[in-house]
Amino acid sequence: MQLKNDQQSRNALDDTISNYYKKRSRSGRNFLHADDPDGEAYYSYFLIDRKYAIRYSIGVDRGMWLGALELAIGPHYFGADAFWSYENYKRFSMDATTESVEKNLMLLDEFWGLDSTD
Repeated sequence: MQLKNDQQSRNALDDTISNYYKKRSRSGRNFLHADDPDGEAYYSYFLIDRKYAIRYSIGVDRGMWLGALELAIGPHYFGADAFWSYENYKRFSMDATTESVEKNLMLLDEFWGLDSTD
């Protein structure tokens, strides 16, 4: 499903992330939603396995909808290029689709050394 800046897409993003962890008998709890001040992006914040915080954003850039997964390190959020190698960073998808969200979560599990299979 293509994600945009509407309520259906926001719900789909949250459901995709929650269901990804639920299927794996893990914890993925949403704790915050935020909007970009310019109104061109929104963010969903999740606590994963009671120890990792992530932020998933959906925004528009030059007319294209993009998605990004970021990991909290200290008080800030960083993209995969900052916490993993360049080769692995290139494996992440910037597409704003529910399929890309799941792919990115699997790659994050790989970074953590966790089994991401169902």
